[in-house]
Amino acid sequence: RVSNDLVKALRSNALYGIDLKYIWRHPVIQATLSGYFLKLTGLTNISFYYADGLTGLENQENSAYVQEILTEIDKQNFGLEFAVEARILTNVKLRGVAAIGNSVYASNPELYLTSNSIEGSLDLGNSFLKGHWASGGPQNAISLGFEYSSPKYWWLSSSVNFFDKSFISVAPIVRTKNFFLDADGLPINGIDPDTTRDLLKQESLEPYMTLNLVGGKSWKIKNLYIGFFASLNNLLNSVYKTGGYEQSRNANYRTLQEDKNRDKPLFGPKYWFSYGTTFFTSMYIRI
Repeated sequence: RVSNDLVKALRSNALYGIDLKYIWRHPVIQATLSGYFLKLTGLTNISFYYADGLTGLENQENSAYVQEILTEIDKQNFGLEFAVEARILTNVKLRGVAAIGNSVYASNPELYLTSNSIEGSLDLGNSFLKGHWASGGPQNAISLGFEYSSPKYWWLSSSVNFFDKSFISVAPIVRTKNFFLDADGLPINGIDPDTTRDLLKQESLEPYMTLNLVGGKSWKIKNLYIGFFASLNNLLNSVYKTGGYEQSRNANYRTLQEDKNRDKPLFGPKYWFSYGTTFFTSMYIRI
């Protein structure tokens, strides 16, 4: 984007995983229980942002537009999933799904910066991300629903879904040694451990629930087959945060604390929100 430099110490990443599954089939009930473990190693991430509170710049300034290169990222995922389907009547099925997951950083990756304001690169050492939650969606979910299939070739299904354990992405630079250093490279005076824990605490998003409805019908007219399908998602029009990330603008203790103390922080976390109620319809003609 701003240079043709190669990532230093670039290497192939690896994926290790195991998935165990037990399936139980019965004329009335079918169920599946599965457990999984997945580890990804050697990942790399490159970010671009403007940062205040940097140390080690040659021009004695503490602000610059930088490229953040994060290497040796390891992530670990494991969890359990359970699904059950029961036919309680000839045309009626009940369904249930539950997933409990745990997705975290499993290493303290290396972080360095490049910029037009930096000769070469600025190595900030480890970013202490190990144990922080990985973002990307809820890690726990439960869904309960039913399906009705009519002998007259129409069907309807509905589900209630609950999602929990979602986290915003953390800013790696504020979890490096730079967070505790002033522009002159010396430790910042008056750092309070309790305040530091509050500033660096990863934000958990509120759990949320959705109600969905799906249905369709088909007709046979002579040699033509006509079908109609429609889905309504989030019927209750719930507004919830689906994800987000910490901004990296405030790169050290002093700048982040000053911003957090504002009534409305200038560079607080960014969030993504739900769309509210959405719908989709389709129709087909088959000859």
